[in-house]
Amino acid sequence: MKAVVVTPRQANTLRIKDVDVPKVPKEHVLLEVQKVGICRTDRDIISGFYGESPKGSDYLVLGHESLSRVSEVGTGVHSLKKGDLVVPTVRRNCFENCLNCRAGESDMCLTGDYKEHGIKELHGFASEYALSDAKFIVKLPEALKQVGVLLEPLTVVEKGEVQTFKIQQSRMKWSPKKALVLGAGPVGLLATAILRLKCLEVSTVATRSKDSPKAQLVMQTGAAYVNSKETSLKSMEDKFDIVFEVTGNPSVALEAQNLIETNGVVCYLGIYRMEQGTEDAGGLFTNMVLGNRVHFGSVNANKFYFEKGVKDLTRIRRKWNGFLEKIITRRSKLEDLERAYSPESEEEIKTIIDVR
Repeated sequence: MKAVVVTPRQANTLRIKDVDVPKVPKEHVLLEVQKVGICRTDRDIISGFYGESPKGSDYLVLGHESLSRVSEVGTGVHSLKKGDLVVPTVRRNCFENCLNCRAGESDMCLTGDYKEHGIKELHGFASEYALSDAKFIVKLPEALKQVGVLLEPLTVVEKGEVQTFKIQQSRMKWSPKKALVLGAGPVGLLATAILRLKCLEVSTVATRSKDSPKAQLVMQTGAAYVNSKETSLKSMEDKFDIVFEVTGNPSVALEAQNLIETNGVVCYLGIYRMEQGTEDAGGLFTNMVLGNRVHFGSVNANKFYFEKGVKDLTRIRRKWNGFLEKIITRRSKLEDLERAYSPESEEEIKTIIDVR
């Protein structure tokens, strides 16, 4: 079968490789991959920034965002059947099986020795067939077969939203009204939709004009769109109870600090390069203390958030017709790597590979 692979930590090694179809262990399922999403993590791995091959392999199959059908089930699997539409989660328990991994919270792994499909020590799903242990598989209704590939990026938002409310409502009486989303890429748009489903007043900030596809999708949900080239964060007068920072840009995150309401919370979903500078750390910490503000980071998601995401994908699709479909702006085939993994234009949002 054909698979999209790289040699981890080496730039310019992206290629198609013929590999064997995996054999199916007792507690696993063989997946007939339908679609694979591409995100900045994939491009970082391709650039040689990070990524780890499975033990004994000199290559890594890419792809952690996926949508598949069950092709074959192991003899010990009874919850799935051939033809089921499914999405596998990404992270697997650490070797030590730490407290959180034992509790089904591999996304909160204590040791850092977890494995991740398409990222760290496990082959991904950018291939004609792939393997996953059955207990990490989530079923989807047929109605989501065109947009179910968005489930994995949605789960990043789901986890951030759930933990935001858990943190805040466990420490005080809290009834948020306004939310700010920094960034209008796929995760920013999905965050906008999730926060609107909670009936919050949402403002989403990005650098595109108000007639751009991203801005139009933001406004379709009833959220306000802010073009940061016309209205800087420093000039905004509103204060927000919730801030979702998804740009991964430290300067953007710092500029937004004055927009956080007293008792507010910031959820960081971006990855910040170490070489980017910061300023006025003392002011940041002082504002946190005096305003009882909470800052926390969130990465990856366990099966609970995938199952919640299936329900919310259905809700979003019913509430805002075409919203999810319009997030997918570029489609490619498995063999056309140059098109699939080339940089997206400013107006593009999400690239997926149609494997079949």
